[in-house]
Amino acid sequence: MTELKVVGTISRSHGLHGSLKVNIHAAGVPALEKDEPVFILLQGGPVPFFVEDCKQSSRDRLVLKLEDVDSVEQAEKLVGKDLLLERTKLDAPEQDASSELMGCKVVDSEKGPIGQVSGIMDNPQHPILEVAFENKTILIPWVEDIINDVDVETKLIKISAPEGLIDLYING
Repeated sequence: MTELKVVGTISRSHGLHGSLKVNIHAAGVPALEKDEPVFILLQGGPVPFFVEDCKQSSRDRLVLKLEDVDSVEQAEKLVGKDLLLERTKLDAPEQDASSELMGCKVVDSEKGPIGQVSGIMDNPQHPILEVAFENKTILIPWVEDIINDVDVETKLIKISAPEGLIDLYING
């Protein structure tokens, strides 16, 4: 049996013809080609769908049109579901994506520098950055509303943490 990996979550319908907005939260997701299978978790198991069209709308968002999903009503039934790909289709091994972020300096828009990435927790909804701060670990969800910019070359991640998130870990 082929091993599957959750690579994103369907966030909402898009347009009138059944297209979907997908938040990507895994590294190494390739451009999805026409007639390529993707899987959606439905009723406890992965169900294959075939790509009709796919466009990248930002670095971590896709607009995906699947065969046989042709209306807003059909698309709405898939909102909130996980999107999976065969692990062999991913461009980079999971360890490579994590290792690129390891040691990156994390800077919050309000608090300034808060530490360095010491690990990445795999979570079904989204990855979570483990940021080392003095003798503590701050957990930062890898979501679009928090992660503003990632520059792997300069090893810098800019975030806008929700009010109180960082203090929760620093002040205990």
